[in-house]
Amino acid sequence: MRNVLIVEDDPMVALINKNYVKLIKNLNYVGCSIEEDEIIEILKKKNIDLIILDVYLPKKNGLELLKSLRNKGYLVDVIMVTAANKADDIKTAFAYGAVDYLVKPFEFERFSEAINKYLIKSNVLNEDDVIAQEKIDNLSSCTNTIHSEELPKGLQKKTLDKILGILNSLQGEIWTISELSSKSGISNVTIKKYMDYLENIKKVESRPVYGNIGRPEYKYVFCE
Repeated sequence: MRNVLIVEDDPMVALINKNYVKLIKNLNYVGCSIEEDEIIEILKKKNIDLIILDVYLPKKNGLELLKSLRNKGYLVDVIMVTAANKADDIKTAFAYGAVDYLVKPFEFERFSEAINKYLIKSNVLNEDDVIAQEKIDNLSSCTNTIHSEELPKGLQKKTLDKILGILNSLQGEIWTISELSSKSGISNVTIKKYMDYLENIKKVESRPVYGNIGRPEYKYVFCE
């Protein structure tokens, strides 16, 4: 279970982010704070794995807060969630080690994508004390965002993001085509096309389940 702290001064946005966190299996919402001293105390007392951090805060800019945390030796993962989309702000956030940068407003699918990046990175970096080059290369490859121009003809990024959001929201669950279709409102035939693509790029694994008669039914599990 990964503990998540939200740093956001807008109560409505904080509630939305909290609800998004609670939708994803293996994430545990710890609380919300905007005061640096309180955030430091929380980090001292609890094992915080991830901070969802806004840029515009009442006292200290979120980027300044992130810098302060790094200077104090806190290497906790951070996802920036903000309306600030200036190039310099984005460069600064990534320079201080932000996993991702979400510009408000955004949908759950995009939030889920950011969490997936974080989980992939976290799983690799926490697995061993010494990390082989192959795993470093895989980490770089897996955390790259899938762009529309990279998709095969006939596949849409919006639909793909929706399916990925569902898969990522309950990691570890095994899904059938019909279950994904029911959950997403997308036809079985369309779901199958996207699952074939995701299996090809090693985002999901298929597992045949043989019944008494007929062809095997395939179930899919999201690759962390």
